[in-house]
Amino acid sequence: MGDGVKLGGLPYLFYKNASELIHGYDGSIPFHLYLKEKYRENKNWGSMDRKRYRACCYHFWRNAYGVSRDNAADILTYLQTHFPAENQIAKQHQDILPYQAFENLLSQDLSPQTLQSWFQTEPVVWIRAIQGKESQVLKALSLQQIEPLAHDGPTMAVSAQADLQTITTTGIAYIQDIGSQRAMDWRNLALSALCTSDHKILDCCAGSGGKSITLLQNHPKAQIHCTDVRRNILENLQKRFQSLQLLAPKTQVLNLAEETPSQPFHIVVADVPCSGSGTWRRNPENLHFFTQPEISLYAQKQQKILDNLVNAVVAGGYLVYLTCSVFRAENEDKVAQFLERHPQYQCIEQQFCGGKEHNGDYIYRAILQKVG
Repeated sequence: MGDGVKLGGLPYLFYKNASELIHGYDGSIPFHLYLKEKYRENKNWGSMDRKRYRACCYHFWRNAYGVSRDNAADILTYLQTHFPAENQIAKQHQDILPYQAFENLLSQDLSPQTLQSWFQTEPVVWIRAIQGKESQVLKALSLQQIEPLAHDGPTMAVSAQADLQTITTTGIAYIQDIGSQRAMDWRNLALSALCTSDHKILDCCAGSGGKSITLLQNHPKAQIHCTDVRRNILENLQKRFQSLQLLAPKTQVLNLAEETPSQPFHIVVADVPCSGSGTWRRNPENLHFFTQPEISLYAQKQQKILDNLVNAVVAGGYLVYLTCSVFRAENEDKVAQFLERHPQYQCIEQQFCGGKEHNGDYIYRAILQKVG
């Protein structure tokens, strides 16, 4: 077939290049970074070409689960008959739904059908204005002609293609998915009574500090300590707090898979390492590379962390267990096993925050109280 011959509405060369992009990707880095490398190698591709290649590749990752990415010919055939979607000349490939291979492993109330429409749509980007700076953020968005797709107080959603660098580097807002924001909103929960200057809160898998920042936005008097296994990420946390003109928390390098906190806290937040399966809508290529045995590996690490936190909570205090997973073994099964081993704890609530209903990631939250 010649380079100029069209089958799916675009030149054959376009489909050939797109199939080679997908076939050449090995999953070692996020796909969007891989694309940037390929764009640098192909300087003759203009901005419209790059946008179209991106759209085509992500269409494959979101919709072609079950099509072999190891066979370039199969990828090419799929793209020619399914992209762009409005020019389809073949039935949508849906004999295997996203997450169907994991159907028996999903958390309660989740199914491949529930997750399908969520996974196959491009996510929005959620930003949150620092307290008192909502009007500045709205003005900045307006100046850049970025229209909020959703707006609830300090929280706004915009297109994933919006350039937010100017806004997020001026200290008036930060990016955080709505699921994570909702997970850290405790204003209507009993543990909010412990978010004062008289109590201590530990964010023990703090990462870059996003959840602690949101906690402080909702509970300004909270006294937070942050730990993580990575020293460099804690340094980034300090810089992030400073850029937002917030008082940086005390930090400590701590490997909770092997160590225990040196003192007890009134609340411990454990946003544990997990499969990330509740965020794959943002990086849909991950679904194509993930294998079932990895779930058990994450679950084992989560168990070690939870067991090392048993004595880190004072009597009457709370352990807030968080994952961004949709798998039962990392969520309710993990909580049930923890409660069986440690009967001094009881489960106050467990639920997903965000997800399809709120156009965000699936963040699982279990609130456990130490009652004995």
